[in-house]
Amino acid sequence: MIDWRNRIRRSFLWVLAVVWIAFGSGISPAIARTAEAPLPQAEHRLELPSLEIPSLTEGVEKLVLPNGLTVLLKEVHTAPVVALQLWYRVGSADETLGNNGISHQLEHLLFKGTRDRPIQFGRLFDAVGSSFNAFTTYDATGYFHTVSRDRLDTILELEADRMVNTLIAPEAVDSEKRVVISELQGYENSPSYRLNRAVRRTLYASPKDTSTAAYSLPVGGTRADVEQFQPEQIQAYYRQYYAPDNAVLAIVGDFERHTTLASVRKTFGNIRPSGRAATQAEPAIAQPLPPTNPVRLEEPGSLPLLVQMYPLPYADHPDVPALDLLSSILSGGRSGRFYQDIIRPQIANSVSSSTTNLRGAGWLQVSATLGNGQDFDSVETAISAEFQKLQDSLVDVADLERVKRQLLAGVILGYRDISSQARQLAGDETTSGDYRYSDRYLQQAAAVT
Repeated sequence: MIDWRNRIRRSFLWVLAVVWIAFGSGISPAIARTAEAPLPQAEHRLELPSLEIPSLTEGVEKLVLPNGLTVLLKEVHTAPVVALQLWYRVGSADETLGNNGISHQLEHLLFKGTRDRPIQFGRLFDAVGSSFNAFTTYDATGYFHTVSRDRLDTILELEADRMVNTLIAPEAVDSEKRVVISELQGYENSPSYRLNRAVRRTLYASPKDTSTAAYSLPVGGTRADVEQFQPEQIQAYYRQYYAPDNAVLAIVGDFERHTTLASVRKTFGNIRPSGRAATQAEPAIAQPLPPTNPVRLEEPGSLPLLVQMYPLPYADHPDVPALDLLSSILSGGRSGRFYQDIIRPQIANSVSSSTTNLRGAGWLQVSATLGNGQDFDSVETAISAEFQKLQDSLVDVADLERVKRQLLAGVILGYRDISSQARQLAGDETTSGDYRYSDRYLQQAAAVT
């Protein structure tokens, strides 16, 4: 399963689709403000109560086992269930042309059985009552469960087993190739998918000497690459990336931490590290790139579509909160500028913006759908005018406070169950190297002027 959220934040991060979180000063000159051109003061000055920012990580304990496995534990005793998420720091951003889609292919194969348990793991998870699934994104591959507390040790044992003992047999590879290719054919039926892929290729594929070029590749891969995968190739990729020092294990729910930590040490503690943790470099800082020109799509059976992307830097960049709030001011429902200035006067049927936030880079995307009698030139002009307004004058304080509160509400609502909390912790640790990322993010967002 491919996680197409990242809006993999995740809609917050990754969580904000992707949770939300964007990236900063790599934004193009088209919306950058120079120091020589101070902005006029906004006329509206409404004093609002300051935001009270709750801690999302209170009570979380982080440990790193001697073999490098990062473990995050949070006890929540509201119901006799536990959420577990095991994330590996590998996704399509680790691929190249020729092996595009191998992370997603491997995700499928981890359900095909191990040397000691040559059976579909989905059946084993069903047998112990787990609500489970998996996903692949640009930066990570994750496996998750929600299960009764008395079955947590069983899930830990099964996940530790398939971390190192997964069978990658020729017949399993051939079977899952067909499944993945069927998925890809389904995506190809979506005009918006094909358009977004083409625009992202335009944005990132040209600087092939940078570490961000892989973000031009589709997460699910291409049919040409998937068809030629060989068991030996996938096995080598598995050995390279599936190891405790390249993984984050988050457990949230009704457990006792000392007992559970002992179980984690027992099941994962003897697995040998790959050595990647000691040699992995920090995410490269992407050089500023120009935005894409707006890309148009017109074809039978589909409304005309337009997409433009602005490159943004890595997820932990200090400009991220301001860029997320900027996007919300533009397209935050009926109060957003796109609705008021473009949709309401019927220049376009719909216009939206969103940020994608990743370990090495990201983008702000503007998408529009046109109806009968609407033309691309008018839509592009109207969108450019909205960015120009952001350069020329300050946003209204009341609008800024409104989108701050909407962002905070969205994050808190997305954090209300134990599965979401485990996902948030694992995602933050994987993407930024700090499980407290969302706490910092909210504090920074509240301080945006």
